[in-house]
Order: sequence, then C-alpha cells, then structure tokens
Amino acid sequence: MVSFYPVSVTEMNFNEKAKELVEKIKAYKHILICIKGSPDPDAVAAAFVLKVICEKHGIKATIDSPDPPSLPQNVKLIKDLHLPIHFKPLEEDVKKCDAYAVVDHQSVFVEGVTGAIPCAVHIDHHKPTAENIPVDFKIVMEDTGSASTIVTFLIKELGVQFEKKLWKRAATALYYGIQTDTDNFQQSYPLDMEALTFVTPYTDKVLLKTINHLPFPKETMEFLNLALQNQVIYKEWLISGVGFIDEKFRDNIAIIGDFLLKREDIFAVAIFCIVKKAKGLTLDASFRTSDDHLNLNRLIKELSKDGGARRYKGAFQVNLDYFFHTPDKEQLWEMVRETTVEALKKKIDEVAWGGIGQFFNRFKNKISSWFR
Repeated sequence: MVSFYPVSVTEMNFNEKAKELVEKIKAYKHILICIKGSPDPDAVAAAFVLKVICEKHGIKATIDSPDPPSLPQNVKLIKDLHLPIHFKPLEEDVKKCDAYAVVDHQSVFVEGVTGAIPCAVHIDHHKPTAENIPVDFKIVMEDTGSASTIVTFLIKELGVQFEKKLWKRAATALYYGIQTDTDNFQQSYPLDMEALTFVTPYTDKVLLKTINHLPFPKETMEFLNLALQNQVIYKEWLISGVGFIDEKFRDNIAIIGDFLLKREDIFAVAIFCIVKKAKGLTLDASFRTSDDHLNLNRLIKELSKDGGARRYKGAFQVNLDYFFHTPDKEQLWEMVRETTVEALKKKIDEVAWGGIGQFFNRFKNKISSWFR
C-alpha cells in the first residue's frame, strides 16, 4: 500500500479544501463525473482521481464523456491504464445518480443534468465564468496549468491509502495530464512542477515514453496541409479553416494550432473546422497565443458563450445541428468559413483598438529581442 499524509503547501490551504471536499461528497450516494468537450488527458486524469476519492469514502462515482478520444495518445492512455470512462451522452446516467461533478471546464452547466440533480464538485484551472449555478465544493485556480495539479494536491492532503497498482495508474494519468495541459511544461506554474515532482516516482515510465513517441497520424499531416493552404494572416494572427472533420479526429485542430504558433511572424493562431458527428454538426475552433497580454478568454467569450480560455490557449464550439441535412455541404462550409474569418477579424480589430498597451508591450519585447 502507498500512503500519503498531509503536507502544508502554498497559499491555498489544500488540507482544509481536501477535508471540505470529503465532507461535501459524503452527502451523496452516487456522483456523475462529467467530462465536457473532448476527453483530453487533463480532464481524464482529474476525473479518474476524483472517482477514486469518492470510492475510497464509500460514494459511487461514474465518469461519462459525450465525445470519444480522437488522438492516438489519448486513446492509448485510456486503454492501457484501464480508465473507466463511459462514452455516452451525459444525461443518460442522471437517473441513477443524485449529484454531478465537473472537472477541467469553466462552466458547470451540463445540458440534461443541471437542474435535474445538484452540482457537488467543480474543479478547474481556467478563468472563472459568471453563472448562478449552486456548487457544494468549488476550487478554481488560475495559477495552475492543469486540473490534474489541483487534484494531485487534494489527494496528497487526504492521506488516502492506495493499492500500488491503482496509484501507478493514477500517477501516470496525472503526470500526462499536467504535461499536456502545460504544453510539455513550457507554460507550467510552480504548483504544476511541485505536483509533478510528487507523482513522477510512481508513474509508468515505459507507457509515458511510448505515448510521447507516438508519431503524428497521417490525418494530422493532411489537416496541417489544409490549414497551410487556407491560412489567412491578419494583424499577426494566423486564421485557417480546414473544412469538415470526422468526430474521431477533432483534436487535430489543437495540434495544428500548437505547431503553427511556432512561426516567428505571428503571435496568435485560430484553427477551426466543422466536426461531423453521428447525428449532428458543430463548429469547433482552437486558439493558441504566445502573448501574455492578450485576453484570449474575453475574445472567445464574445464570439461564443460555449467556449473559453486560459492564458495561452482556448476553444469554442457552436452547434450546427440544424444544417446536418444540408444538400450542399460545400456551400455550407464556405458560409461558415467566411463568417468565422470575418467574425475573428472584427474581434481582432476590437482588441487592437481597445488594447494599445498590449500591442506596445509586444512591440517593445520584439525590439528588445533584437539586442539580446
């Protein structure tokens, strides 16, 4: 057995928050843990460890995700660690649960769930969003790069005894969750590195090495070529639409955004597509920036309420189900592409006029770099 004992850390009193978490979840018998959006490694790891915490205190927990993983790395992580995630509509398990939780997402609103059962837990690291939904236990920390970091400190403070195999699975998931959401530790905070130091000795290093060395699938390279062909450069932004993408490949736009941000002549990237689902369509957009002064969250929120961002990355989704049976998909795509590009240009212009200080700081940093 591996045993963890309370340790005092940082300005946040994780010891008190861990006790509060246990107190609040004990009011329920079965909690539905909701993964909103794509099941990325950070959301998956945080959900899994929250489930472990619940079960160690006698509370049942079910993890549901409406979307399956689309990247080979994420598929392998979930499969090889035997993470118990059900890929189904979030509202399907409401009747058997008496509360729900949301991890790694700004909003706790879940269609078909909110209002039917109370929200017991919200754990996130993005900029908070304004909403009037009661939550029993809430911990949102912008000074961390991942939800996995927050969950690591909570589990550390609880003094829970783990079976070694179980903790190895959890530690490995947490490590990869922190790694991916901090862009391979490049955008990490001190808390992220402290959490990483804690979990590293217990991880499955062979699995992590395998996952990290998986090559880009051919579909990613095809979408990258499309993004390059369709790119629009506007005021140091790169905007590109890549057309229709099957749901199982939807996370490729984030990878493309990360890759294209490395260009020296831009400071922000917006990649978008129409995601094809079994019975619907969504406009998905992924944002990346290298600018500390850009309020990416505000920009995205003004484009769509179903989106948001942290300091360097963000995303939004717009439901297009009404157009699922369109007889001319090419015409639909052209309309969506032109509208999205123009909407982004308008918001970029508003940022330019409303944030002269931001542009001056970036210009000053660029000039300074010439003399280093």
